[in-house]
Amino acid sequence: MKEKKNNSSLFYDKIWCMTKLQKILFVIVACLSVCMMTICFSLYRAIYVDPNEVVIQYKMIKEKKIPDEMKDVSIAYFTDLEYGAFENKGRVDRLFKKLNDLHADIFIFGGDLLAENYTVSEEAKADMIARLSAIDAPLGKFAVLGEQDLINEERLQQVNDIYHQAQFEVLNNTNRLITNRSSQGIELIGLYPDPNMEQALTGIGDQTYNLLVSHYADPFLDDSLKGHSISLGIAGNSHGTQIMYPIYGGYRKWPGNEKLNRADGAKLSFPYMISSGTGCIKVNARLNSKPEIIYLVFSR
Repeated sequence: MKEKKNNSSLFYDKIWCMTKLQKILFVIVACLSVCMMTICFSLYRAIYVDPNEVVIQYKMIKEKKIPDEMKDVSIAYFTDLEYGAFENKGRVDRLFKKLNDLHADIFIFGGDLLAENYTVSEEAKADMIARLSAIDAPLGKFAVLGEQDLINEERLQQVNDIYHQAQFEVLNNTNRLITNRSSQGIELIGLYPDPNMEQALTGIGDQTYNLLVSHYADPFLDDSLKGHSISLGIAGNSHGTQIMYPIYGGYRKWPGNEKLNRADGAKLSFPYMISSGTGCIKVNARLNSKPEIIYLVFSR
């Protein structure tokens, strides 16, 4: 008695007996099926997984200009919270837990605290003040403004009031020397969305470690920065394009990051980082661009 062929053998026998046209069609259908499965998996991750996962990008900085008193000092930078539209309590809880767990010495927020069309209630305002106030940063908490913070006078007043009550200093085209039990330290330079470089760089020398923070990345291309000793630039705004397709790249460019973003880099006179931010804008999805916190440590 002949042994019965198993299902696998029968499957391959059927393929072998196919005509050339049938084999071509089989391959096409198989490829399309794989593509559809990949698209479905990507959509699932983009909507239900990636927006809820906050990653931390660590960077050690070793630079002669950093004084000994600032060695081992850490900075946590986060941006583009866009609170209200898609950033619900669960997401914000997870984000602020990660922020607080870092125990950074300096906190910097890069702009766009609230979503564009979000109506800020007194309860929501109080909640945000409480969250930002709870961040313990012995060497200071700072912020720069983004375009969503400037949509109208009422929004600007709300944002400034939140920062004031949470003890964040807003840097609008100005700089601050940050020290640690010494007269020497690092310079933090904060740009307004409409930057005034001359004003922002007043008093900046070439013997100090100069950290430049801007909501937009395109101002880093300003020629006036070439004549100053910028040690590192950090920006946000573009959300890492938020949805980054393989090969094709980002699905759109954001004003303020049209020339300089994660897809279009440039060789500048100083190194720079562009954060993918923490919130979502326009669409409640992220693909290959997870929310992130940048964590810097001045190494010995």
